[in-house]
Amino acid sequence: MNHLAHFHLAAGCEFLVLGALLGDYLKGPLDGTLPPALERGVRLHRRIDALTDSDAALRRLRSHFTGGERRLAGIVIDVFLDHLLTRHWERFSATPLPVFAGEVCTTLVRHHQRLPVAAQQQATRITRHELLQRYGDAAVVDGTLEHIGERLGCPGQMRTTIVRAWEHIDAVEAAFLDFYPRLQAVAATQEFRGSFSAGR
Repeated sequence: MNHLAHFHLAAGCEFLVLGALLGDYLKGPLDGTLPPALERGVRLHRRIDALTDSDAALRRLRSHFTGGERRLAGIVIDVFLDHLLTRHWERFSATPLPVFAGEVCTTLVRHHQRLPVAAQQQATRITRHELLQRYGDAAVVDGTLEHIGERLGCPGQMRTTIVRAWEHIDAVEAAFLDFYPRLQAVAATQEFRGSFSAGR
């Protein structure tokens, strides 16, 4: 899952939302130095990633990719899942996407100084370019992935992987619609929700 899905699954608590971003930047065991709700947000991020990586239907999607495409397929599918979440947003959220995106951006700005530098840079990119509400645009999906491909030093391979993913978008969509409600159920459990008091 990419940023939009992580933020959506963490919605309802600012510290969970921050943890949804921090999960990409904090590695290793959590030692209790973070506020408990923020630590839960990081653990939720990690659980979502683990469930996504192990889901049978999502893993089967990789069979549509050939050769070197498979190395990038996981990255491409993650971003495509955000695209599909925007496509089906009203099925999964009662809050309009622009409103939700604005709330997330407000949280990221409010707690900017809590974030490590790399996370601050990503938070700025998300807010400045209004990325969360733009993943429904295929051009934004392609541009995001092409930027990643350039960063990884494989722009040509990334472009062919993107094309392959669009060719199989119906299969990706079916896997997403089966999987996402199960992620929502996990994210709603007391293990991650706990107390919503600030910092707890």
